[in-house]
Amino acid sequence: MRKTPKVLLAAIVSLVLAPSALAATPAPVTIPAVAGVSATWVTGEGFIVNWVPVSGTAKSSVTGYTVTSSTGQTCLASGFASNECVFSSSKVPFGFKPFIKYTFTVVANAGKLSGPVSAPSNSVGWFGAPAYPTFVAGKTVSDNQLDVQWIPDEFTGGAPINGYKVYYWPLNQDAEKKMVTSSTNSVSLVGLTKSTWYVIAVQSCNYYGCTTSDWAYQATTPAAASTSKTLLPRTISGGSASTTCWNAILDGGNPASTSATLIKALTACPVPVKPSTWPQVDPTATKSPNLPIATKFSPKSSFSLANASYSMSYKWNDTNINTTNFTRTRSLAPRNYESLTPSVCSIILKDGVQQAHYLSAGTCTIRMTIAEDETYEATAPITSSFVVKP
Repeated sequence: MRKTPKVLLAAIVSLVLAPSALAATPAPVTIPAVAGVSATWVTGEGFIVNWVPVSGTAKSSVTGYTVTSSTGQTCLASGFASNECVFSSSKVPFGFKPFIKYTFTVVANAGKLSGPVSAPSNSVGWFGAPAYPTFVAGKTVSDNQLDVQWIPDEFTGGAPINGYKVYYWPLNQDAEKKMVTSSTNSVSLVGLTKSTWYVIAVQSCNYYGCTTSDWAYQATTPAAASTSKTLLPRTISGGSASTTCWNAILDGGNPASTSATLIKALTACPVPVKPSTWPQVDPTATKSPNLPIATKFSPKSSFSLANASYSMSYKWNDTNINTTNFTRTRSLAPRNYESLTPSVCSIILKDGVQQAHYLSAGTCTIRMTIAEDETYEATAPITSSFVVKP
């Protein structure tokens, strides 16, 4: 038997091995730059950064994302579908300072590899609600009118003041609370009841919320004592018509004391604040100072009245479902409530917010929605119920 020449044998081997040896090497997947990076500040959460997740053929290679602030801090999000990272304010100090604006970038990670750095987000700052007004003072004008003035605090929360809300109600008659707005540091309350003491509270407001002052008391023109409906609060008179603070206080001593002593106050009255230094009011300042953004955020809203029950005989007979006890959302847009059981409950406007008002015993079912605004997507309708007892 004749031997196969070595050259021929090598050719045969190359033909057998050709399919695997000549197979094309898969081209490496290119991880694109992340798009649509947006950032905002959420009170109680921190800096929130959103982006559009990688799509297409590169999606399956992405294992997560790295978010980097302009201060160099990082936040990691795992999974190819992730689109949010939070630099938590619960970790204060966390490298950020109030009122200073920062930007954020995002890269997609694929194992040990990373895509290119995204374009920076919008500039975003850490802002909040303003400080409350001080020295709220009332002046009796007539039987049915009180004029109210206050001194705004210089702290605005870093965002423009868009106005003030003045709440007022007869002493011990909280259910009769009313509210008026003002774009200055004064307001006239009219249509009041004669010979009645009123409680007055003033809120200063910006995009992030409102902060309430201490209560002030003022009475409409007094009449005979026999017509008074309430026990007047204890007051002490002194000073001139412009006095709002005393550098000395009256010490009544202990219960066994038979005398009183005028002593120096622990803290002196503050230096008068010039009106020229007061925060300027911009009634149109109702948008976030962190705009514009590339993509809107999820409001992450919830609405639950579960396990709640109220009685028709409850003295308020109204429930402020706008509070965080019932409604939670990142969005600062107005919440809208709709009663689906109008024979049991209705939605009324009270104290400037929508509240549930009971009409009869039964189950009250309410649907909540929040429209989209410049920062957040709309909240899909959420329905919840509670029991109204006789």
